[in-house]
Amino acid sequence: MSLDSKVPDETKIHQLIHQGAVHNDYHVTLTDVVFLKKTENNHFIFKAKTSGKDVIVKFTYEDDDELAIPRLEHESEIYVDYLKPLWGVHVPTFYGFYLHNSLDFDELSCACIILQYCGEPAVSDLSQLNEYRGKEYGIKRFRNDTMDLVFRLHSPEIGLDHDALNASHVLDFEGKPFLIDFGCTEPHECLAWKRAGQLTRETLAAKEGEVLARLSSKSVLCYELWNFLESTEYCLPRMVEYDGSTCSCWSITSAEVLYERALRRYPKFRPAKEMWDEAVEKWQVVRSNWKKYHPDAVVEPPLGIIDFEEYLKIHPSRCWDTVPSFFRLQYT
Repeated sequence: MSLDSKVPDETKIHQLIHQGAVHNDYHVTLTDVVFLKKTENNHFIFKAKTSGKDVIVKFTYEDDDELAIPRLEHESEIYVDYLKPLWGVHVPTFYGFYLHNSLDFDELSCACIILQYCGEPAVSDLSQLNEYRGKEYGIKRFRNDTMDLVFRLHSPEIGLDHDALNASHVLDFEGKPFLIDFGCTEPHECLAWKRAGQLTRETLAAKEGEVLARLSSKSVLCYELWNFLESTEYCLPRMVEYDGSTCSCWSITSAEVLYERALRRYPKFRPAKEMWDEAVEKWQVVRSNWKKYHPDAVVEPPLGIIDFEEYLKIHPSRCWDTVPSFFRLQYT
């Protein structure tokens, strides 16, 4: 079996599968094999059918990356040793790890795992879960189910830290969230669970719609859970991302402050109006939650200027699109 091709073709996948299984003493026949993508970890993802079922084949081979096969074997061990209670319920059913150790010096060893096909990513960014409607479910139901699933992953029953959780790993399968990609996952004793006893949205230290406290004893005692809450915008953010930088929500006092702060940092190549509209949007979020960010404040600050044309009448030289490039760092 030659693996000269950087993207193995359908024939090579069939050849690999027919070498036999490591954890299961049987062969699998794949049909309708379609290449989907290559991952950052040098894994090739295929969709196929076997015994009438839709499956995902995650394939890799030893080339420059000597850890490619060990990572895949590690993921198979996670599925077998930890995730069995979730098979077909909230993670794909695991159908086996297959390994071909080549005895030919000119041939590369290769391996794959076969998993149940469980749909496509629900959203492109975790923050979109707040508005996502799963099949026949109301708004936030899918997000809440995803949170409960992540909590269960960290529970003493499962005891895992996914360690790479992002939107591409949350699938919508018939209206239910499924988690995938456990190649970086490790056993985990979650301090948030240890503190709460039974971790739920009700016992969680961070509350929906409140400012997310720093990772500490007063907040969520688990970095992955803390980061998940921040990414899903379950809580109000401490920082906002704006044009490639971050800014503390406590320092934002108007749309002008955010817009001008970004302009001073480095040259911009986005349209000025687009930058302004984003600054206004983020300022309105902070202002609408002013008392939560500034509990001692007596009054809320005025909304200020939110119309770009009105702003330019006062500061005509601050329209990025009209300032000569040589002077763009010298605007006033």
